[in-house]
Amino acid sequence: MKKSPRVLVRAVLVVAILLVAFPVAAGVPKVTICHFPPGNPGNAQTITIGLPAVAPHMLLHGDTIGPCEEPPPPPEG
Repeated sequence: MKKSPRVLVRAVLVVAILLVAFPVAAGVPKVTICHFPPGNPGNAQTITIGLPAVAPHMLLHGDTIGPCEEPPPPPEG
């Protein structure tokens, strides 16, 4: 039986939520990413998450490794 991509996406989402909400151990390495919230990608935020959650964030949200770029300061005047 062939599973639909929708089932796979749901499974990845559930695993990602569980990994973010309940880290496996206190020793889980952390990674800083630039997170683009679903439904509001213009509100990018620098967050630190557990290493197991990095791949789902990149796959599902288009997040990138490293902090978000700071907007340029407003011109003086």
